[in-house]
Amino acid sequence: MEFFDCNVCYGYDVRSKIMLPVNTVEDLISNMKIAGVAKAMVNRVELYVAGTSVSNQILAEDIAKYDNLYGIWGLLPSHTHEIPEGEQMLKEMKKNRIFGWRLIPNIGRYLVKDFVLKDWFEIAIERKIPIFINTAHGTTLEAVADLLKSFPELTVILTYANVWPSDRFLRPFVAEYPNVYLDLTYCITDGGIESFVKEYGADRLLYGSGFPYSYFGANMLMIKHADISESDKRAIASGNLSRIIEGVLL
Repeated sequence: MEFFDCNVCYGYDVRSKIMLPVNTVEDLISNMKIAGVAKAMVNRVELYVAGTSVSNQILAEDIAKYDNLYGIWGLLPSHTHEIPEGEQMLKEMKKNRIFGWRLIPNIGRYLVKDFVLKDWFEIAIERKIPIFINTAHGTTLEAVADLLKSFPELTVILTYANVWPSDRFLRPFVAEYPNVYLDLTYCITDGGIESFVKEYGADRLLYGSGFPYSYFGANMLMIKHADISESDKRAIASGNLSRIIEGVLL
């Protein structure tokens, strides 16, 4: 079974002590090989502590020689002209194998409102670029709901940073919006995968580890030992994310 992780970062985090520091892309590749993770969507830790434009560029340079790493760039409002805009952004993404955008309003100091990021969301819908949202980075579920109400066709990979059972929060998003996918990083409810798959199918769940703030193996085991079909396990482990990435139009 191949695993394609939707939630990985690496770099130098000056704010906190990571149990297993993973400072370089070479360190990341080494840890992926040990864990048996074939591919990963990645960004630099510095995106969360220092800003966007520099970390985006460093990431592009880092992953250039690794065809099993797919980059996620941080977004900023285009009004301040700090990152490439429009067609230039798409050209840069294609050149550097960037396949997603991440919202980081707490560090980027912007509001997650439709009028703030409207141009980016319109491009994301047209080009099927997934928007990665982690509630730990300053976007509340209420903000996600408002965003999807304005842009219901948006592809969102949602990480809800709360280990308590979250089905009452998250299942309505899945039921209402066909392009919302759930990252399993914090979804550790006993029997949660089985219950979700029975209700909604396996196509909306993605394997995510949160590495290096948590380990690759925990959610790998959860998927491997879930009481679901092998085809559903393969879809969650890598198939669903592969389909999303293959659909991006750059």
